[in-house]
Amino acid sequence: MKNEIALSSVIAGCMKWGKWGSCFSTSDYLSAIEFCAENNINSFDHADIYGDYTTEKEFGDALKNNSALRSKIHLITKCGIKMLSANRPANQIKSYDTSSNYIIKSAEQSLENLHTDYIDVFLLHRPDPLMNPIEIAEAFTKLKQQGKVLHFGVSNFTPSQVTLINNYFPVEVNQIEISV
Repeated sequence: MKNEIALSSVIAGCMKWGKWGSCFSTSDYLSAIEFCAENNINSFDHADIYGDYTTEKEFGDALKNNSALRSKIHLITKCGIKMLSANRPANQIKSYDTSSNYIIKSAEQSLENLHTDYIDVFLLHRPDPLMNPIEIAEAFTKLKQQGKVLHFGVSNFTPSQVTLINNYFPVEVNQIEISV
């Protein structure tokens, strides 16, 4: 059901599936996605920056080859870090950006990259010292109303940072960086 967060107890982290690690081919991505799904790992963690802004698209291209998988999996992705990259020439300085405009543009780019019409969980990747919770709430509200994102949260925020945003928009997830 689209209104409940029903993530698998184990979430497949995709950061090192592409350029920053295994350099999967499209068939490798598809095999990994299918293997995870067959073994009750139906949640996949992404960020726009993974693989120097390439991993989401590579994953999405593989998913496009078996579109029936989309209804069986949950896509998590993150935004808010602007890295210097030839793949994002508009990024002139390495920084955080949690402005409403940037969040919305990032979500729309992730939707396109992942070849999907909705993201299950969309997170702010890191705390932004200059974040404006009103702008964050504005972006999250718009994306939710448009049906582009089902659930919102943050990644590696302190309790007080979560409370700050939660005063303006409900934070449903605080993803903490940990790996077995």
